[in-house]
Amino acid sequence: MGSLVSLLVPLFGAILVGAGTRVLKLFDAEDSRRMSRFVFMIAMPFAGFEFMRQSQVDGEIFVGLAAGYVLSLALISFAVFILSRSILGLTIREAGAAVFASTCGNAIFLGIPIAAAVDGWASPFLILVLFEGTVVFAIASALMTWPEGEAASGEASVLTTVRQAVLRSIRSPIVVGTSLGLIASLVRFEPPAPVQGFLGFMAQTAGPVGLFVLGLNAADLLLSRKVGELKGAALLLPFKLVIFPGVTAGLVWLFTGDPTATSVAALFTGLPPAVASIVLASVYRQWIGGVSGVVAIGTSLGLLTLTAYLTFVLPG
Repeated sequence: MGSLVSLLVPLFGAILVGAGTRVLKLFDAEDSRRMSRFVFMIAMPFAGFEFMRQSQVDGEIFVGLAAGYVLSLALISFAVFILSRSILGLTIREAGAAVFASTCGNAIFLGIPIAAAVDGWASPFLILVLFEGTVVFAIASALMTWPEGEAASGEASVLTTVRQAVLRSIRSPIVVGTSLGLIASLVRFEPPAPVQGFLGFMAQTAGPVGLFVLGLNAADLLLSRKVGELKGAALLLPFKLVIFPGVTAGLVWLFTGDPTATSVAALFTGLPPAVASIVLASVYRQWIGGVSGVVAIGTSLGLLTLTAYLTFVLPG
């Protein structure tokens, strides 16, 4: 219980401070956007590099973890896509936004600080970050830019859309930083002590600032009443918070038999929906209101389900 409290108090403390500053109007949505950019572009790439560089990667666990996650991702994405089209009446592009909101969790601002605080969780968690940062972003980008009308019948147009989506995803700063860290770990790269100090110093800013921004974003969504379409949240949140983590954990356990990998897989896929879902939906102008509702409601519910999950798992 002591370790759980030691983890949750700093976690929720930083989130509440961020939310409080928004309520008191010390920071606004523009401040949140700028700080989010710092975390995404600067702090988290350093954190990803350092966590992976200092981790030992088990090849067998890596394969089983990746296979379980990718298979579960394919199943959940397909189910959400079909249901979004049939029940919510979304277009292909709008359904892409729904798929992204249902499969991309708040790994950057919320997940990494948790994984970094639990012994043995950082390496498998960051492996999943790599796959989410490439596969999930590629799927969502491809769907949200899917050719329409006459262009939809052109095979070359579809292939171009997919290729561009993949290229965008692999250029993500976090993907690049984490990939370089994985390479550094595999070749046993040890930078000089002053360089290590600099890398660690930059990496340490990611967790507190990321959690602060998460609280600021959540408060801004609720205060702005950007809850969007409740029907969409009711349909998608069970997939994001319950079904996706359950299926992923079951498959990872089947493929690896490793309790740590299974616990991390459940944590990773059960995180609240990422604020990046709203950003991506806004960039492509697809189902912005619905995605905002999923994220706003999902953040509150997700923090509750996350706390329940950690309460159950960490003592074991």
